[in-house]
Amino acid sequence: MRDRITGFLMALLTAIAVECKARWDRWVHVPLLLAFADVTDTFYAGEAFIGYSGQLKVGQGDSPQTFVAVADVTMIEPGNTPATIINKTHLRSPGRTHEKISTIRDLGPFKLAGNYRPGHGSHALAGGDGFAAPSYGGASDGKSLPALHRSQAVNDFQIELTDADSVVHILGPFAGVVSDYKIGQITLENKVEFTADIQPLSDWTASLP
Repeated sequence: MRDRITGFLMALLTAIAVECKARWDRWVHVPLLLAFADVTDTFYAGEAFIGYSGQLKVGQGDSPQTFVAVADVTMIEPGNTPATIINKTHLRSPGRTHEKISTIRDLGPFKLAGNYRPGHGSHALAGGDGFAAPSYGGASDGKSLPALHRSQAVNDFQIELTDADSVVHILGPFAGVVSDYKIGQITLENKVEFTADIQPLSDWTASLP
């Protein structure tokens, strides 16, 4: 009986929430996010969004720290986080089947791609355009992607993306190093691109929405 009452109350609250959201959307031009949206056994319109307006930002090491966007990024691929699985099978394991346990997760690099902009501070060793320049003419403390790659300095990064409700989500900030920075092919018929890898140094997944 308790389960039936609980189910009825949840269905009632969901119906009320849907009606409230419909009225809100009709009269108030600000997105309203529902605290609950159980879609079990329901038919509903799908929701998706594209990467348009997304950006990768690099911390500039100031206080309070500012984050500046890398120019002309066309692709941001968050790193994978595979867990290591080890075998615990023994001579009497049931079902003639391996037994396994999970250990800890690893951190794959974030991957970037975009249009190569050697004249922009995010792609120039000298910095500029919001990117901190090296203090002594070298690249040891510069904040552009190639400067951070040359120094292998630990730096803060964050990713911003906008969902279907026009809500901006921030992944990070997370500490990492620019483990690779590559200028692409220079040809007659194609634009010159760049690719880069940013290797996180600790768990960044706590910043997920």
